[in-house]
Amino acid sequence: MKKFIYHIIILFILGTNLYSQSTPYPKDKNGNEIKPEWTPNKSNESAFGEDETLGQNSLDEKRLPKSTNFWVYGASIGSPASINFNLGYYWKDIVIRGSGGVWGPQWKGGQIDLGYTFWKTPVIAHSISIVGGYFEVNPFAPEVGRGGQSSYPTGLNIPGYNRRDPSQEDLLIRSYINSVNPNVATYLEYESRERQKVHLTQRYIGLTYDFLLGNFFLQLGGGIGQGDYRNPQLLLQMGYLFNTREYHD
Repeated sequence: MKKFIYHIIILFILGTNLYSQSTPYPKDKNGNEIKPEWTPNKSNESAFGEDETLGQNSLDEKRLPKSTNFWVYGASIGSPASINFNLGYYWKDIVIRGSGGVWGPQWKGGQIDLGYTFWKTPVIAHSISIVGGYFEVNPFAPEVGRGGQSSYPTGLNIPGYNRRDPSQEDLLIRSYINSVNPNVATYLEYESRERQKVHLTQRYIGLTYDFLLGNFFLQLGGGIGQGDYRNPQLLLQMGYLFNTREYHD
């Protein structure tokens, strides 16, 4: 009987020690547990409340809103008039734009664009355009074989003297006139001299790629047409365009 009582006492002491060791909090000198001012009720809760959890689709890429139905206006350099004023409108995925300028009786040009925007964000617009235009220029003494010209008119509609780059037939005509009347030949040579302005014209249609980044505008493409230039022709514009953008989701 005494052994049984001893066993019960030993088991009670061991159980008390195990219970005291299992508590996660320290005790003071009186044996009382020292607990913190706040303890979490949930595994994902902090002193400021429950932690935020990421939604299932929170990291998915969000589509940027389109910017559409806005005007563009500004200036550019390049075809058709060397220095151009630009005015255009982006309506949904359609682009209508006009450019050109008049800098003299024989230095002017204009171009009309009809395009489709295949990629558009609030910052960038990529489009492809069908363009048509006309220009006149009168450069001073252009070099033969430079600038893409196929002919160099002199302003004289007289056989033998109407081309800046004379053919073999032109040289024969000039030689004959010089043998008949040297004074007339001298006058015609002077009127068709190289050191003067040359009037060149061109009409064309073409296809271009248009890039609008913020206010920077670039148009690059090619065209074919009729006039004093060879085919195909390079079409290039680069400039700064202001805009009246509107944003829609």
